[in-house]
Amino acid sequence: MRTFVFLLFLGAICIYALYRGGGPERWAAGVVIAMVVLDPAVHIFTPLEYATLDPGHLVIDLAGWIGFLAIALRANRFWPLCVVSLQTISLVAHSARLLDMTIHPKAYMIMQIATSYPLLVLLLIGTYCHQQRLKAKGIDRSWRNS
Repeated sequence: MRTFVFLLFLGAICIYALYRGGGPERWAAGVVIAMVVLDPAVHIFTPLEYATLDPGHLVIDLAGWIGFLAIALRANRFWPLCVVSLQTISLVAHSARLLDMTIHPKAYMIMQIATSYPLLVLLLIGTYCHQQRLKAKGIDRSWRNS
């Protein structure tokens, strides 16, 4: 049930961002969708296990972090920086698991998964703020010039 609610939440926010967002919101929605689509593909090759380092999720989280960082560096918005920070927590989870195998599997799982909800909330808020700026000013530059 929890997974269904998350996927419903994710789908609604990504559709909103894709249709009503500017460039950064659309690209961020694309990164989120790619990460979700790649997740089941990873489990074909590696089992879902939190007792050891999860290399599949490490690759997905690293690719997502790179995508979000690229967006944050070019976007004319503040919220992508917060998303990169949240995604960094997932990478720290993998680093912690790699450096200290005595970390409880639930702590490792929570560090990987818990940032997904706030990340989606930031995407929702970013898209909403983009719409508000468009209404107020008629234009909202998506990307920085430099």
